[in-house]
Amino acid sequence: MRADVVIVGGGVQGITMALAAARKGLKPVLVERNQLAAGASGNSYGIIHGGLRYLQTLDLARWRRSRRAQCWYLENYPQFVKPLSCIMPLYRGCFRSPIAFQAAGTLEAILFKMLGDEPDLPRLSLIPADEIAVRYPVPTADLVGAAHWYDAAVTDVRRLLAAVTDEAGLGAGSLLSNSEIIRIEMRDGRAVGVWVKDGPSGNETLIEADMVINCTGSWSNQWTGRPAGPTTATLAFNLLFDLPFPGDSALAVSEQPGRGRSFFLRPSAGKTYAGTYYRPAPNAREPAPLEQDIREFVAALDHALPGFGLAKAKVLAVMSGLLPDMDGSGRKLSPHDHVRIDDPPGVHTIVGGKLTSAPLLSFEVADRLWPQRSAKRLAA
Repeated sequence: MRADVVIVGGGVQGITMALAAARKGLKPVLVERNQLAAGASGNSYGIIHGGLRYLQTLDLARWRRSRRAQCWYLENYPQFVKPLSCIMPLYRGCFRSPIAFQAAGTLEAILFKMLGDEPDLPRLSLIPADEIAVRYPVPTADLVGAAHWYDAAVTDVRRLLAAVTDEAGLGAGSLLSNSEIIRIEMRDGRAVGVWVKDGPSGNETLIEADMVINCTGSWSNQWTGRPAGPTTATLAFNLLFDLPFPGDSALAVSEQPGRGRSFFLRPSAGKTYAGTYYRPAPNAREPAPLEQDIREFVAALDHALPGFGLAKAKVLAVMSGLLPDMDGSGRKLSPHDHVRIDDPPGVHTIVGGKLTSAPLLSFEVADRLWPQRSAKRLAA
């Protein structure tokens, strides 16, 4: 069997890499050991961030990148990516204050005017304290109001990635799910393909290709035998509760009002979807939240929204994945994307840190690997 490029990994990074290759006029083959989006991508909370939070630290490059990626999703897949109203309660004496959000909103308006690419979304606004207290069961001590902005959210991650797969032209013979890479075929010190084992039959097949792109995320080190930048050592998971959410907007809350890391809660088909819980998981090979992890997350959410009733609600689903961290300890997520070219020769590894920026990273890698080919929009 012959392909222009073999892409390993059926999450958002691998699938958008296949799309980027197809837009360059190449015929990719994608290999996934499970079903598509079986790992962190399929279990993502699904928010496509616009980067507003980066303006509070004046990280203009990350803001710009996030907004570009958000626009790409909204323009290319509007049937699966919708505007999401988001609200964050603001408290007296905290860094997340009305003044800070107003400054970020003003700076963003100036940047949009200078750079363009403004998404078709409402601008940031502020909500009075009495209004937000009536709408949501948030702690009211020292409450001074709330920030209201719009991001985007994926309505169904698996259906979105299936649509990208279709656009990339992956089908019978070029989309190999339930298949595992056995080894890389090397000739004269360069990769020329991969041996693939079909899960159901056990048959092994050599797929020859000009290059191999490793997009396996949590498993990047396991079949190449080489470090892939950061170690994937952070467990992340979200919970779906059998409890109606009190509003239409996503709500960002913290255990200590206005301080520390935020949790997001939003409505999902008449239920409440909450994320995201993180904990170190060095050397983990599969995402496996413990009962203690779930209890701790529920307790944190209940403390952040007292009176909502999450502690007594039924957990209907736990969606988990493994994410890249900074140093292998699992204590701090990696904020950056990592790309390693020709290591070993003919093999390229991509470890992306965000659902939001994965498509941009794939297109950038495609431009680097095939600079002589111009990208083309594929027919629907």
